[in-house]
Amino acid sequence: MKNGTEFRTFVEETAVFLQETAVLDYFRHPLPGPLDERMGQIVDRFMAASPEQRGLFLAALGKSQRSLLGIWGHREATMGMREASRERLLRGLVGTAVAHHELDRGSLEAALAVPYHIARKMGVNTVDLYDEAAGFVSGDIGEALQRYGRRSDVGLRQYGWREIKTPAGVKYKISPGG
Repeated sequence: MKNGTEFRTFVEETAVFLQETAVLDYFRHPLPGPLDERMGQIVDRFMAASPEQRGLFLAALGKSQRSLLGIWGHREATMGMREASRERLLRGLVGTAVAHHELDRGSLEAALAVPYHIARKMGVNTVDLYDEAAGFVSGDIGEALQRYGRRSDVGLRQYGWREIKTPAGVKYKISPGG
């Protein structure tokens, strides 16, 4: 019971933290930054939780709170590319899945395009990667991840993304209107 209480406390603290974090401020943070580390700790705890605890976590957070984890997921996948780290790419993909827990197919497909592109560039098997990420979520989102990893027609441009090389490393930006 102690572990259940600890996890509930974690979920409550996470909900407050995410509620107090402004989306626009997070977009402006340099990559990587201290906020990324805190978000990573949240996703790591989510990934280490039991399926029941992960369900509790997802149910406790509102869409705006989960959207911050989607921003982190994008940033973490980008760091995965910069460091050639499959682990960071997987963590970012799980963050993206958490953010899109309430399935909105159009925005989900666009969000999944960047990790897919990165996986291909790194030589990571997209089927294995997306199946592994699907193991951390359930229902429609898990099935959507599995289907997406099996696609062969995913490109950045079709979803409005572009890859930009910067002195700090590659980054991915959505094009206006894309």
